[in-house]
Amino acid sequence: MQMRIQRLAVLLMLITSSYSIILHSRSTVNVDRGSEALEAWEARLQPARDALPIKRGVIGFVGEWDVPGVESAFMDQESEYLLTQYALAPLILVRGAEAEWNVAILNKTALTLWEQSNQGRFKVIHLGHNVYLLHRETEK
Repeated sequence: MQMRIQRLAVLLMLITSSYSIILHSRSTVNVDRGSEALEAWEARLQPARDALPIKRGVIGFVGEWDVPGVESAFMDQESEYLLTQYALAPLILVRGAEAEWNVAILNKTALTLWEQSNQGRFKVIHLGHNVYLLHRETEK
């Protein structure tokens, strides 16, 4: 009887350990995806980094949340802003197109609306993947 209880205890420990191993392995499947996402965002913004004539200082950031009439999810926009700040460091991003040089991440609809409300004030340089540089035109 005691031998059966010991075997049953060992069997239960094996089942419990196996279950724990499976749970742990499933929880670590996508752990490295965060670094892959950061690398992809950096690659997406590399053309902006290369095209900007300044390497340190303050530039503007325009997202869909800055375009009246365009719906946007606050957390998505906040994430894009923070990721862009990370990718373009040591440049400092401020919200809005108040600087001479600005980075914009806008879908086509948002870009069209933004251009209509800022007509003639900026030269828009398309860099691909909905990333744009906005260079403030000098007043003549």
